[in-house]
Amino acid sequence: MILEEKRKISAIVPYKIENNTVFVFLQKRSNDAKRYPGLFGFFGGGAEGTENPEEALLRETKEELDYIPDNLNHFGKYELPVTVVDIFTTRVDNNFEKKIKILEGDYGRWFNEKDFEDSRSLITGDLKILEDLYKKLK
Repeated sequence: MILEEKRKISAIVPYKIENNTVFVFLQKRSNDAKRYPGLFGFFGGGAEGTENPEEALLRETKEELDYIPDNLNHFGKYELPVTVVDIFTTRVDNNFEKKIKILEGDYGRWFNEKDFEDSRSLITGDLKILEDLYKKLK
């Protein structure tokens, strides 16, 4: 039996800290999205050809947000049932939304830890990653 190779994903998590509260910026996926329609999740996507995780991330960030981050940090690699996700963080300022243009999905939204805990509209595979992010970024 031949096992299929897992899809390699790179995702960006823009975040800001206000009054000791961490906020992460997530994408509201459109209702006709191929994967996880109507849910909130990370901006990013699959590697193409021989792209390494950072190359895929920069391409996807440009395609989805028309944005090139200037301070990327590799947060970690997560092996999920059908994907391997490389998570990158970038700390942004309060003008972040003026510097981007949402080109994929319906819109972006800031989530603090309480929003994340209360929300039922997040991609299940992203929940553990978000939990780790909030712990580390506090």
